[in-house]
Amino acid sequence: LDYFKVILSMLVITIHSQPLFAENSSIGWLISNGIARIAVPCFFIISGYYIYSKIESKKAFSKYIYHLLIVYAVWSLIYLPTYVSDVDPKSLITFALMGYYHLWFLPALIIGILILRGLKKTVKHDTIIFVVAITLFIIGYVMELYDLKFRIYRNGLFFGFPFVALGYYIHKLNIVDRSKDKVLYPILIAGLLLLFIESYSGYKSTAYHNFLISLPFVCSAIFILLGKHPTVKTEKYDISKLAASIYYVHILVLVVLFPRGESYNIYNYPLIVVISIILSIFIILINKRVKILL
Repeated sequence: LDYFKVILSMLVITIHSQPLFAENSSIGWLISNGIARIAVPCFFIISGYYIYSKIESKKAFSKYIYHLLIVYAVWSLIYLPTYVSDVDPKSLITFALMGYYHLWFLPALIIGILILRGLKKTVKHDTIIFVVAITLFIIGYVMELYDLKFRIYRNGLFFGFPFVALGYYIHKLNIVDRSKDKVLYPILIAGLLLLFIESYSGYKSTAYHNFLISLPFVCSAIFILLGKHPTVKTEKYDISKLAASIYYVHILVLVVLFPRGESYNIYNYPLIVVISIILSIFIILINKRVKILL
């Protein structure tokens, strides 16, 4: 799972360094706006899965939320010089509350987890919570179809919470152990086919989509399969933290290397990845002493 998270972080880079190939390349689109779109939902599912052990403990839950807030505040300050001179004061408030660029993931994760815990405390039936999660995702999907401002729907309420809830219930219902490969693989294959159909539809209309009907099926199937067939190794190096660090730092690399975003292509992609990994190693070393970055 930790190695998979590194792959997900690299997929996120492909989203933010478009176009990978020619401006009108269908292959580049299907990579960056197709398969790469599994990355963030998978991160939410993973977080939801592991919040299961903390959600009933007020102390553990509060500590986790507090840590996320600290990490979010620190990275927001790190990125502040990259945009502070180019935006108006109202936008600064929006960035602070909802996240600059890729940092939207952190407030969305916090909100998603808080909603899950709030519903767990007030609603007795888990089925109702799951139905609420599905309903909110569908509402977000419809709002995106109507081309509303993306911050209205790509947030913790309509995007973060549904996937966090999905991860939580995968753990709660012990789906990893109870599911069968002969069921999971057809779901994964059918989900991937639907993902590419949805992505190609976006390519034809040049519409970027965060909400894809295929994502809950593809992402949960991949996560469950990884859980069913783990490869356990003892590593001196924390691969999981490497994935998080790459995710947080890669936009800084893009901004420094390509200030106007005019030179992205597949040839620059390895350079962006390598520099992000090198910086991530330093970030992990710093974080071992001051645990505020990851």
